[in-house]
Amino acid sequence: MSNRTELRARLRTELGDTGSLTVWSDTLLDSLLVEAGDWYSRLWPRQTEAYSDVASDQRSFDTPEGALGIVGVECPPGTELLQEEAGTIGTPQNRWVRQTWSLWGGAVRLGRPANGSEVGASALVMKVLLLWDRLDPTEPWNGPAGDERLLVLWAATEAWAWLDGEDRKRGRPGRSGEMTARYASELEREIDARRRAVVSRKLELG
Repeated sequence: MSNRTELRARLRTELGDTGSLTVWSDTLLDSLLVEAGDWYSRLWPRQTEAYSDVASDQRSFDTPEGALGIVGVECPPGTELLQEEAGTIGTPQNRWVRQTWSLWGGAVRLGRPANGSEVGASALVMKVLLLWDRLDPTEPWNGPAGDERLLVLWAATEAWAWLDGEDRKRGRPGRSGEMTARYASELEREIDARRRAVVSRKLELG
């Protein structure tokens, strides 16, 4: 896995900006790479599990800080709950009603108060989507190594777009717009290939 400094070097090579006088500053390229990490996270978030203790009759549970979404809930662990379209209204008391969950006001809410085997330490499991770690100058990125190319391509596209804007401000149109379009097209092809790979993998596992 690469850190931000190593990815910046790859980005400079991609841009052909490796001479003694550079077009793009380190600060700008670092900023673009950090943004690239956020962009990537929203397309393919990091998936993890968060555990919560459950008290008798409890219904509401805070989602983890920074969560982009919740895609599943188990309570107790191993028992996947059905998701409702919206938050439940009222207070169902029938302990035999099948348990469900929904997202309501930034919290996971159970369809009825927890009881029986649903109660206990770490009895509720949230399947959480999170951002990958912010790209660090020295620590390796914790995202998929095979997708580092996507970060570089996204940052390269934005770098050329930035240069195109600077050229236009100074009234000197050049090749920057052309290069922006070229990199944007290449990025789209890479994204499509990545999505096809994910679908193929799911079919293999299924």
